[in-house]
Amino acid sequence: MRHGHGALMSPHGVILFAMRSSDLRLITRGLVLILLFAQAALVSCSRQPVEPHPTLDPAGGEQGGTQETPVLEVAGFFDNEEMTLFLRHPTTNPSWYHQVLVFEGGEWVRRGSGADGPDRDGFYEDRISILWDDGLVENFATLGGYVAVHEGMRATRSAAAAEDVRRHPHLGGELGESDVRKFIAESREERPDTPLWAAVRSQVELDELRAQGHFLDLWQWRAHRGNPVGFADNGYVLDYRHSSEGRSAYSTNFDSDAGLPLMMFDPEQTGKRALRLEKLLAREYGQEDLYFLAEDFAIPFDPDHDWQEGEALPHRLLREPEGSRGAIRAEGAHRDGAWRVRLTRSMESPNPLDSIAFEAGAVYHVAFSVHADSTGAIHHLVSHPVTVGFDAEADIVLTRHTGEGTPSPEDLEWQRLTLFLPSDPTPAPEE
Repeated sequence: MRHGHGALMSPHGVILFAMRSSDLRLITRGLVLILLFAQAALVSCSRQPVEPHPTLDPAGGEQGGTQETPVLEVAGFFDNEEMTLFLRHPTTNPSWYHQVLVFEGGEWVRRGSGADGPDRDGFYEDRISILWDDGLVENFATLGGYVAVHEGMRATRSAAAAEDVRRHPHLGGELGESDVRKFIAESREERPDTPLWAAVRSQVELDELRAQGHFLDLWQWRAHRGNPVGFADNGYVLDYRHSSEGRSAYSTNFDSDAGLPLMMFDPEQTGKRALRLEKLLAREYGQEDLYFLAEDFAIPFDPDHDWQEGEALPHRLLREPEGSRGAIRAEGAHRDGAWRVRLTRSMESPNPLDSIAFEAGAVYHVAFSVHADSTGAIHHLVSHPVTVGFDAEADIVLTRHTGEGTPSPEDLEWQRLTLFLPSDPTPAPEE
């Protein structure tokens, strides 16, 4: 997909650097992105080293940063087999809860959504996401996550209509989707009178791009949908935000045809069949409590039980993931005012079609995002794109570990990244 000195064959991919006067809408979008990035740079343009200190250990420590200046602190190491990242994000309003099914008025009703901003009940999990690029995705080193945001994407003011997406032969027909999510410009081609989101390349071309490594490797640490069972979610971004190969760490605990949950707590193992709504609203279920439902202590839902008003069941059933999707081990907890997360993955790619490989001495382009305060969709904090070096000069340097045991986090080189709220870069709908 490269042409000449790094320019894409499609002008969409280099809109900020090779704009055509004949395409006013794309020029406008490019200018908006430039202005947004310039504005963000004025607010947050530095990456500050953090002095090694025991309080940076994910197992405990004092809060760093402030609510006025949101930050993410990062350190890590690697050896011949695996790499490990430590992440630390201060927040005074953490959420390890997610959507729940509540028995109300004789029916099971789902509560919890972060699509329109903070969920009113706090029923949406916190999340830390990482986009990795090994140098093949155009403009990622400059724009970071913005390269995957385009006109028509869900939760933006230009979001494509659900019926249009469902009618699309690839997005609706092949993928079975009703919205547009993150994609990179390489997955599209120029077609007259066709919006970029709809101009998807053929499946043959998409398969070639995947085989060549033209995708963004996406990691998502989820405080509810994965962390309790010890895993983060693995995915990739090409024509859509896809999950990696294999089974996820969660499934949907609801039979939409019957209008009933599928599973409930096993009372013999847990002493209860359900949670209580008032306790969830009061945040009485702590991180050490069974606020989540997992296969190990779940049994089939009993519709004949005398369910009471306000009883609640998690909308997601947790389980151990499989395949490439379960390639990232995770440990996370909120302590002393901050999320402290540890992520570990093999240096070797678990699947070259959805995950990049890491090599000693190599440098990768990375962008981070944080969903906090019970928000979802585009309502998140983001970092500028940074470089991560594996024992190589970069913004964030992962230390090579050659000894026995595991390096202590306080002995690693930490970097503090300032986060900011991105604006919607897509154009307003035409009148």
